Amino acid sequence: MPGPLPSNDPHAPAPRGPHEPHEPREPHPASPTLASLLATGAGEALELVTAPRGTGVPVRGVGVFDAGETFAAHGQVLLAPGVDDSSEVAPLVLRSAARAGAVAVVVRRGASGPAQRLLEVAEETSTALLTRAPWIEWTELIGTLRAGLAHGGGPPGGESTTDVPLGDLSALARSFSELVGGAITIEDPDSRVLAFSPTEHGADPLRRQTILGQQVPRWRLAELAASGFLRTLWSTDDVVHRPAEERFSERLAVAVRAGDEVLGSIWAAADGSPLRPEARQALREAARTAAPHLLHHRLRTQNGSARRGRAVRALLEGTGEARAAAATLGLTPTTPCVVLSVTARESSPADAEGTRAARERALRLAALQVTAHEPAGYALRAGDRLDVLLPLPDEERPDTAGRARRLALQLAAAVRETGARPLVAIGTPGASPADAAQSRTAAHLVLKVLRERSAAARDGDGQYGDVQGPLEVADETDVRAALDALRAVQAVAELAPQVDGPVRELLAHDEQHRTDLAPTLGVYLSRFGDVAGTARQLGIHPNTLRYRLRRLRGHFGLDLGDPDVRLLAELGLRAAGRYPAGPPSGRSSV
Repeated sequence: MPGPLPSNDPHAPAPRGPHEPHEPREPHPASPTLASLLATGAGEALELVTAPRGTGVPVRGVGVFDAGETFAAHGQVLLAPGVDDSSEVAPLVLRSAARAGAVAVVVRRGASGPAQRLLEVAEETSTALLTRAPWIEWTELIGTLRAGLAHGGGPPGGESTTDVPLGDLSALARSFSELVGGAITIEDPDSRVLAFSPTEHGADPLRRQTILGQQVPRWRLAELAASGFLRTLWSTDDVVHRPAEERFSERLAVAVRAGDEVLGSIWAAADGSPLRPEARQALREAARTAAPHLLHHRLRTQNGSARRGRAVRALLEGTGEARAAAATLGLTPTTPCVVLSVTARESSPADAEGTRAARERALRLAALQVTAHEPAGYALRAGDRLDVLLPLPDEERPDTAGRARRLALQLAAAVRETGARPLVAIGTPGASPADAAQSRTAAHLVLKVLRERSAAARDGDGQYGDVQGPLEVADETDVRAALDALRAVQAVAELAPQVDGPVRELLAHDEQHRTDLAPTLGVYLSRFGDVAGTARQLGIHPNTLRYRLRRLRGHFGLDLGDPDVRLLAELGLRAAGRYPAGPPSGRSSV
C-alpha cells in the first residue's frame, strides 16, 4: 500500500511563488497528492502541462472555478469548464485560482496547445496547470477525481506495491493469489469477471462456470441475494466469508471502494487446500491496492465506448475539434475516410410494424458487420438509419472508392440475411477525418434518391428503367442526374421559398377533402403529360384523369400546358417530398 514519501522525493513541494498566500502543509503519509491522484483513472483524462512545485503537493478536494472576487479553494484541484488553454481568459482564471489557494487548475485542451502567456502565469503562481481530454465530460471528470481522492490517490508512480502496472488486472489477480494462497477472481459491480488467476488444482464447477461465462451465473446471484450475502458484501468494508459447500470450496470476498462508490469485488477461493489464516488481512490490503486499478480500468473500458461514440458523432456531425476526435479513435489527421449510410426499405405501407422489426434486426447485424470489417469502421445509429465512418489505411488511398464499395456490398448482404431489403449509400471519400461530415451529407443525399427510387419501384412506377429492380448500393456517380436535380430543388427552395405555394394549397385540399389530386399531378408530370400512361399507372379511366386535370386548372390555376407552370409544379412537389408521386389512396377525385 502507499507509504510515506521519502525525504528525497523529487516531487516534494518547492517554495511557494510570490502569488501563493497559503503555505501548504506537508502531506500526511496517507494523504493523496497530485501525483497519486493522476496515478488513478483520472490520469487517463488529464494531461499535466506544468507543475512548478512538483506533483507531490497534497490535494484536499475537487471544485469548480468561481468567477467571484473572493472564494477559497485551499488545496483544491479546480475545474474551469468553458475555458480553453489558448483563450485570453485562461491566464486570468489561473491567477485568480492561485490567489484562492488552488493546487491546480484544469482547463479544456485546445487544438493549438496552451498559450505562452498561460505558461508564464503558471510559473509565476506556482500553480499546476492541467488540460482535460475532449472525450470526457466535466461531470464525469469530477466524479473520477473525487473517487480517486476518496481512495487516497493510490501509489504516486502509477504502480502498486505489488509492482503491477496500473490497469493490468490479470497480473493483479495473480499477485493477489500469491498473497492470499488461493484462486482469485476480480469482478465489477454487476458480477462480471474482469480478471482471474490460474487454478493449480482444478477449479470447482462454480468457478469454472463463472470464468467460462465471464459472469457469475444467475442462479448463484439469486442464491447469494436470498441469503443476504451480497447485501453484506456491498455494505461493509470487511471481508465476508462463505463456507465450503458440497461441491464448492470456501470463499472470501471483499468489496473494492473509492469513498462511497463501489468499484467491484475480489473473491478468493480455496485451491486444493484451505485458505491461509492471514488471507483475510491480505484480502483487505488487496482491496485498497485494487481501487486505483479498477478506477483506471473503468475509465478506459466502461467509458471507452461512450468516448468513442462521442468522437464518432463529433466527426460525422462536424461538431467539436476534429483532430481530438480523430485521436480518440486512433486516427491520424491525414487518415482518408468515407461515410456510408444504411437502411432497409419498406416492403409495403400496410406492414409498417413488420418493416420496423425487420429494419431493427437488419441494422443490428449491419453494425456487427462494420465492427468485423477490416479495417474496422465506426457505426452511429440515427433513427431508421445507420451511419458508418470507414477509415482507410494511407496505403490504400488510390483504392478508397473500391474499399468503400466492398464494405457497402457486405452491409447490403448482411441486411438481406435478415429478410429485409437493403439500401446502402456511399458518400464522397474525404482526405481526412475532418471531411467526414461532408461525406455524410453526400451519403444522405444518395440515400434519399435510393429511397425515392425504391418507393417508385414498389408502387409499380418503373420509370427509372432498372432492369434488375431498383438500386440497392450506390454512390454519387450512380445517381448523378437525380442528385443534381435534388440539389437544384434545395437551392431553389432557399432562393424562392414561395415556389411551392400552389402545391401547398393542393396538399391542404387533399388532406381536408380526402382527394388524390397531388398524386395525380405527380404521376402526370413524371409521365411527361402522357394521359394513357398516367391513367394506367393510377388505375383510373382516362376520362377520370382529364376531369382531375381540369380541377387542377380551375381550382389552383395550374395551366399544365404552360412549361413554366409544369416546372414550378414539379419543383413544388419535390420540395414537399411528393415527387416522384406516392401511391394513390383511392380517395375521391374532387
